[in-house]
Formats: sequence, structure tokens, C-alpha cells
Amino acid sequence: MSPTPSPCARTAATAAATREKENGGPQAVNNMGPQSQRRLTLKERTHQMKGNTNKKKKKGGQQALFGEVAFDPEKDCEVCKARLWGRSVHRSHHELCTNNRNKRGQSVATLSLEKEEKRLKVLFSTPLTEAEKCSGQHLTKEATEAYFKPREGVKKIVTTINTTSTTTTVTAQSIATGSQNVKTRVTANDLHSAATERVKDPNFVKSHEKSTAPLAMLALAKTVVERIINKKEINNQNYFNGLTLTVPPARNFVEPECHSLVGQKLLNVDWKMMYGIDISCLRCGRGVMENKRTNFSHNQVLFPIFEIDGPPLWCMVRSLKCPCCHWRVDANDSEILCALPAYARNAYPVETKCALDKRNCHLGRSAAAVMDLLMPTCGNGDLCCRLFCNAINRAHLQRVEDCHSSYKTKKKEGATIKHVEKDGSFTRNYPPLGDALRDAYDAAASCKNTWNQ
Repeated sequence: MSPTPSPCARTAATAAATREKENGGPQAVNNMGPQSQRRLTLKERTHQMKGNTNKKKKKGGQQALFGEVAFDPEKDCEVCKARLWGRSVHRSHHELCTNNRNKRGQSVATLSLEKEEKRLKVLFSTPLTEAEKCSGQHLTKEATEAYFKPREGVKKIVTTINTTSTTTTVTAQSIATGSQNVKTRVTANDLHSAATERVKDPNFVKSHEKSTAPLAMLALAKTVVERIINKKEINNQNYFNGLTLTVPPARNFVEPECHSLVGQKLLNVDWKMMYGIDISCLRCGRGVMENKRTNFSHNQVLFPIFEIDGPPLWCMVRSLKCPCCHWRVDANDSEILCALPAYARNAYPVETKCALDKRNCHLGRSAAAVMDLLMPTCGNGDLCCRLFCNAINRAHLQRVEDCHSSYKTKKKEGATIKHVEKDGSFTRNYPPLGDALRDAYDAAASCKNTWNQ
């Protein structure tokens, strides 16, 4: 007598028979075609690609623009929260709640803009009275003289130019032009030859091997400080256009370091030397800010400004200190820029909202204009970073082409010369990454130091 199978065994046998029947018999499993195998694989992949419904939601709910938690009326407004639970609270709604009749959930800035818009609408719609038309009430003789009175710093500059040189245009290319006083003029060949000698000096290379600025740019800055800025008898405005000195070309040099310098810009951010402006202390209001050492004279470093159309601009930034309250600040800080007149402030190629303190670099006006278009729509900081890197790469390719073509013209045919490498020589300080650019844009958007305030 055979033993009776258990219920589990009968269930397993029934399942096996069902599978054999579906697959066409016992031999169909071994003879399964590639189409059926692909179908089974597709089913497994489809199962793996299903959304995970057990995924935990992000804590904190919806976030605002700058990372803080967004306002929720049911949680943050006492009146709405009480109504949700059937209670009655006799008080006004929260300022950010949409049920608030006065502010309607709008910020203070939005309400002030609406108020100003209404005021301007009434002002522009009201016609002028006869007394206001062509009125000369404020057109006095004293006001006219005060408006057309020449500034002190500009007057000194014009007098020096007319007495020491025959050149009347003040541009960076005036370095390469001739002058009657040859002994006191620094030409483009002088700058390039001095910079080339410093680059080839082993002691100079060793002392600046950890600097983030290019070695050729540091050599040029040292030459400019020694031969132009420290020489009081030479007028700086013959070489600088505002604050900027653009390196002119030198056709007699074939060294790759000279070609890497052509077209680059060096800024001397010193308002008292370049414009004759004395800045009052913005903290105590009693003292006048005194000039201290620059970042180049103190640490032999240059401050970069990244632009969207070429290599970064390098700045020698003066440090300012108040003798009364001992407040120290850099000359390119946003607070100092807002305190300057427009003709001096515009010489520094950075918007005041982007001139943030305690930063390793600034973003130029062209870069800020591009970021103002890209950031609010998609917040793509990585794209802006690629634009900066692409600008540096294109500038380096142009310098390499100029270097090789000039060398072939000056030297024998078939001769070669090694150009300046991009990484480590042409540029050592790279643009900020996408996250850093996004943080800089958020900080600039909330900065209160703007020129119209």
C-alpha cells in the first residue's frame, strides 16, 4: 500500500503540472525560444522600474527661494489653524496669509512697489500746470556754477597731461605711442622685457609657485608697481583707463610669456591715487578712510574678476582703515562702491550687488547680465561655469595661434617654440563651480548695497 502524499506535496505537484501545461509539455522549458526569454527579461525590468511608493518625503515641506521653509497658512497662521479645528480666534490673520485684508499675503517690498506704482500712475496722468511748464525756479546762477565746476582730481590730471606729453587721449594704448619726454616714459617693450626677465628668474618663480595668479601676470604687476605707480613724477592716467591697464602688444618679442599677456587687464583699485577721492567712514562718520597696503604689496596676490568674454581680470586692491573706529575694509567692497560717485564707481567692472565681501573672486558685469537671465528660469549654475571655462579656453587658443605665427615670421622656417600651457601657466585660478555660482547669485539678489540706495 503506497503512502498518501501530504497536502504540501500535492500542491507542489499541481503547480508543476500547471507550469508544464502552460509551457507546452515537459520538453518545452528546455526548448524556449529567444523571444520568450526577452519577454521574461522585459517583465523583470518593468517590475524594477516601477516607482517606489515607500520613498520617504523630504522633511520640512515646500522650500522658498533661498532655502527656508515656505509659509503654510494651515500651520503658521493662528486664525486659519484654529478654523481648521473648528475654533474661533479673534485676531487678524498673519501678514503672509492670503486672508489678510491689508497685505493679502504679499511682502513689504511688493506692497511698496504697488504703492509707488499707484503714485506714479497718478503723477503721470495729471497734466502740468501753467506754473510748472518751462519753469526756471531752480535755474539759478549758483546752481549753474556748482554743476559745471570741474572736479579737483580731473583738473590735476588734465594739467599734467598737457605739460608732460603731446598725447591728448588717455587710453591704455598710449604706452606704445611716442612722447617728447623719453626718459620718463615706460613703453610696451619695457613692460614686456621686464616681465620676461622676471619669469625666467628661478628665485621669482620659486617665491610665487603657490600663487593663484599666472606667473607672467605677477611679473607684469611687479613691473607696473615699480616703474609706474611708485614713480610719482609719472602720471598714472597716461597708462590707465580709469582703473584698468590693458597690456598692449609688443611686435619685437617672440617669447610665449609676452603673447600670453597681450590683451589682459590689470586693475589698480585705489580711489585716492586714481581719482583723488577721500572716502568718509561709513561706520562712525567722523574719520576719513586711510590707505593701507594692497593685497599685492602685502601677500603678492592678485584678486580675480571673471568675465564671460575672456580671461579673468586681475586687481591690486587697496585696503582702507578708519583712524577713529579702526574699521578696515577693501576698496572693492560693495559698501565702498555705493559711497563713490558714478564716474568712479563705473570704472570698477562689477555691479555693486555682486561685489560681496569675504569672497575669493568677483563676477563682472557681463557675467552678471548672463546670470540674471539664466538663474531665475532654470537655476543652471553649471552652464554659467562652462561659459566661464569656455571663454578662458578660447582666449588661450588665440594666444597660442599668435605665438606660433609670430615665431614663424621672426625665426627660420621649420623652427618651433613651446607655447604657454593653459593649466598652471595661462590660468591658475579657475571659475567657481555651479553650486558656488548659485549661492553667489542668491547672495547678490538679497544684497542691500546697490548703487541707487
